[in-house]
Amino acid sequence: MMPTTPARTDPRITWVHGDRHAGPNETIGVLELKADGQVRAVFAERVEVDGRCHIRLARQAWEGKDSLDTRWWSLVLDDEHKVFTIRNGSCGDKILRADVPRIIQALTDLDLLTRETMIAVDEGGPVIPGRGIGLT
Repeated sequence: MMPTTPARTDPRITWVHGDRHAGPNETIGVLELKADGQVRAVFAERVEVDGRCHIRLARQAWEGKDSLDTRWWSLVLDDEHKVFTIRNGSCGDKILRADVPRIIQALTDLDLLTRETMIAVDEGGPVIPGRGIGLT
């Protein structure tokens, strides 16, 4: 897999491309959010990721976390490469209710938040900020 950053995107968003494997496809990604608020993301077509899972994509792009406070969350992207769903997925970091404001800010900063974006909180129901669902 070869990480790339197309000129039309935010430099904090990296696309990874690799050999295509058989199976259903969707555009996936991983959001990395550090304790100090620094954020970046990596995107790929699922069929181009070894093992077809988010954690393998993150490790391919970044090798590993630089701190125990760094969070990785799995993304499923829509056709416009905006976040449709963010969840813990194979990355393993739970999404806590307290993480929601930081996630919203990170997705906003990266221009990835839409009216339909759903944050799958592990300790409660889903949050859909664009519709005001689950924010209280």
